[in-house]
Amino acid sequence: MANEKAFWSSLIGFFTVSLIGVVGHFLFELSGNNQFMGLFTPVNESIWEHLKLLFFPFMLYNILEFIIYGRKIQGFLFSRVTGVIFGLIFIPSAYFLYTSIFGKNFAPVDILLFFISVFLAFYTSYLRIVKKSDQKQWRTFSALVLFMGISALFIGLTFFPPDTALFTSPV
Repeated sequence: MANEKAFWSSLIGFFTVSLIGVVGHFLFELSGNNQFMGLFTPVNESIWEHLKLLFFPFMLYNILEFIIYGRKIQGFLFSRVTGVIFGLIFIPSAYFLYTSIFGKNFAPVDILLFFISVFLAFYTSYLRIVKKSDQKQWRTFSALVLFMGISALFIGLTFFPPDTALFTSPV
């Protein structure tokens, strides 16, 4: 039963996070460059800022999932955090690989990379839930620490980005 719930929740999550991510791309500008909105949505066109489009909607959805049914599944949060980390690693890796080959970026490919990363995040975490990979009790606490740490990185590095390619707008 937990596997079926995890499957349907992951499928719904893919579409929900994808939609929120697409809408989130425009929220900072639509909000009149509201600094609070900039904590959770891209404030520029850098790869780092666009990772927020995956991370915050994914984690918001997973918090709701956890409240509804996930707390009954040992290791649920750790599996989801593992999935989102996988998606966060995929985006810059794939982006820098393809732009180094072609010498520039293409918006349709960038958008496709976002959708693939959302899929990979949910698929990876779904597999971990089904295989019961993360059932040790300490992993729930670890998931919360990772979530808070990654959130703090996004917030801090929005205001104090290093001067590297990951934090520089390609446009």
